[in-house]
Amino acid sequence: MKKEGKIERLKKTLYRRGANLPPSERFELHTHDGEGESGWKTEEVDLANAKKPIMPFWKKFFVISVLFFILATTVASFVLLRDSNVISTKNVDIFVSGPVAAPAGEEVQLQIVIENNNSVPLEFVDFLIEYPQGTRSVGKLKIELSNFRKSLDRIEAGEIIKEPLRLVLFGQEGDEKKFNIILEYRVEDSNAIFVKEKEHEIHISSSATSLTVETLSEAVAGQEFEIKTTIISNTDIVTRDLAVEIEYPFGFSFLGSEPQPVLGDNKWLVGDLAPRGRRVIVVRGILEGQDGEEKVFRVSSGAKSKERENELGVTYNTSISTISIARPFLSTLLFINGETRKEPAVGSRSLVDVDIVWTNNLPTKIVDAQVVAKLSGDVINELSVRPRNGFYDSSDNTILWDKNSLKELEGIESGAQGRTSFRFALQPLFTTSGSLFKNPTVNIIITTSGKRLSESGVDERVENSIERTIKIASDVVFTSRMVYFVGPFMNTGPVPPEVERETTYTVVFTAVNSSNHVSRSMVKAVLPPYVRWVGVSTPASENISFNESSREVVWNIERLHAGAGMTLPPREVAFQVKLKPSLSHLNQTPTVIGESTFSGVDEFTETVARLSSKALTTSLSTDPDFIFSQGKVVLPKNETQ
Repeated sequence: MKKEGKIERLKKTLYRRGANLPPSERFELHTHDGEGESGWKTEEVDLANAKKPIMPFWKKFFVISVLFFILATTVASFVLLRDSNVISTKNVDIFVSGPVAAPAGEEVQLQIVIENNNSVPLEFVDFLIEYPQGTRSVGKLKIELSNFRKSLDRIEAGEIIKEPLRLVLFGQEGDEKKFNIILEYRVEDSNAIFVKEKEHEIHISSSATSLTVETLSEAVAGQEFEIKTTIISNTDIVTRDLAVEIEYPFGFSFLGSEPQPVLGDNKWLVGDLAPRGRRVIVVRGILEGQDGEEKVFRVSSGAKSKERENELGVTYNTSISTISIARPFLSTLLFINGETRKEPAVGSRSLVDVDIVWTNNLPTKIVDAQVVAKLSGDVINELSVRPRNGFYDSSDNTILWDKNSLKELEGIESGAQGRTSFRFALQPLFTTSGSLFKNPTVNIIITTSGKRLSESGVDERVENSIERTIKIASDVVFTSRMVYFVGPFMNTGPVPPEVERETTYTVVFTAVNSSNHVSRSMVKAVLPPYVRWVGVSTPASENISFNESSREVVWNIERLHAGAGMTLPPREVAFQVKLKPSLSHLNQTPTVIGESTFSGVDEFTETVARLSSKALTTSLSTDPDFIFSQGKVVLPKNETQ
C-alpha cells in the first residue's frame, strides 16, 4: 500500500466534516537590509505586439446564430403572450363586400362582415352606418335614409357577424357616395367604450335621370325666347319626388312657363317619374344686356328636400347653357303709361297711353320702314283707339305706320331714332249682362321692319318684334251707409236725435268686386268719442271688431272673391252704434262714423286697391223712411215746452 503523502492527508482533513485543523505555526517577519534576489523572475512583455489567440470563423458563426435564436424566441414569446391578453380595436376587423360602382336608382347589395379576433368577447355592441345623401330604402324610395343603428349585444371571441344591406343610391354621374361604418363595444370589467370605424365608397356610374336643355345660343335683347328642359328616367323603377330648379342670370325676365312653377318663377315639382318616362318644362322669357354679353342659365334636377319642401335635397343632373346677347338691327322700346315693365298693370277705368321708340343699330341706312301694332283683349274699347299719324284697322285690331303716315320711316339713318304713340280706353268690368271678365288682359305686339342694302348689293329685310301684356286691375266698389227705420236691427231712441239722449243707428258696409280675387281685404273706420260701439253685428260669419283704445272699427274681409256682387252675392256686414249728442251738436247733423277706407291686394296684378267712403252723419240719405228734417239735433221735448 502506497504511503500517503502530507498533501493527501491535508486534503482529507480539510474536507472532513467537523475536522479540527492542526494549529498553524507562527513565523515572525524579519526585515532585512540590503538587496536580495527573490525566487521569482520578472519578464517585460510587449502588450502592443503580443499576438492574441484567433477564433475560427465557423465558431463565430455558431455563436452569433445561437444568440439570434435566443433573441427571436424571447421576442416572439413576448408578443404572443401580450396579444393573448390585451384587448385592442386592431383585433376587430370590418370588411365590406359589394360593388364599388353602381348606377343611380338601381338596387345595391352590400354585406358587412365583422370579425372579433380578441381573446375575449365584445359586449354591449352597437352597429352603426352613416349613409351618404341620396340613399333610399328598397321598396320605400320616398324615405331617405340618414343613418342605421342595430344592437348586436355580444360578439364572442373569434366570432364572425354578417350584416346584409339592400339600398338604392341617387346622385349625379361621377359622385362618390361614402358610407361610414362604426362599431361601438365594451369588454368585461371595463366601462370604456371602444370604437372601430370603416369607410366604404361607391361610385355613381350613371344618373337615375338624364337632363337636356334646348335654347338659343344667341338671343336678341328684349325679344322673347324659350328654354326647353326635358327630364328622362334612366331606371326601371319609379323616380320619386323629382324637382327642377333653374338659376336665371341678371337681366332675365320671366314671362311664363308650362307647367307653372310651384314657387316663385324658377322651381317646379315634377313629382313621381315613371320608369323610362319623361317630363318637359318650357320657360318663356326676355333677356336684357349689352351687345355680346354672355348670360348663363343653370338647370338642375333631383329629389326635393324633406327639410325644405321647395328645394333640391339631392341633385341628379346639372346642365349649364350660355346665351350671348345680340343687339337687334332695328330695336324697339315700348312704354305703357310711361313704364317699360313686361307686365304693367293699369286700373280698370284708366286710359292706356302707349309710346313706341325705334332705333337703327346697323351701320347702314334702313329704308321703307313700317311699324305695326297688334292689339288683342276683350276689355279694349275699340271706339276709343286713337293712333298718332297712323291708321287703325278695326277689322283685325291693328295700327299701321309707314312712310305715307310718318315721313321719317322712309329712311332711318344709322343710329337714328323715331317715335310714335297711340291710346285707348277699357270697357267697364261690371257688365249689365252679368258676364265676368276673369283676370282681364290686353296684349300688344309691336313689329318694326325695313330694308337694308347688304354687302352683296341686294336688299335684305330686317325685322324685330316686342310683346307686352297689360294686366287690368279688378274694379272694386266699396260703400257705407247708415239707417234707422230699416235694416236687420231694431233701433231705439229719438229721431231727430235729442241732446244728451241716446239713439241707436245701423251702419252697413258693402264690398263688390269684378274680375280678380283681392286678398288681405279690410275696412277701417273711426267712431267719434260721443258714439259708442253696441257690440252686435250680422251676419255672424263676418269678422268685425272694435278697438276701444283707438276707437277703430275693423272689418276683416280677408279674400274678396272675383264676381262678388255680380255672379256671387256681395260681401256685406251690418253693425249697431249708439249716439249721445252734446249741446254743442244742437241744430247740427253730427258725424256718427268717420271716413271708411277699404284696402286689399289684387292677386292678379299684385297691385294695392284703396277706396274710401265719406263719413256718415245723422242725415240718413240712404234710409227710405227718413225725412230730411229728422237729421238735426234738437233739445229734448220736455225742455222745449
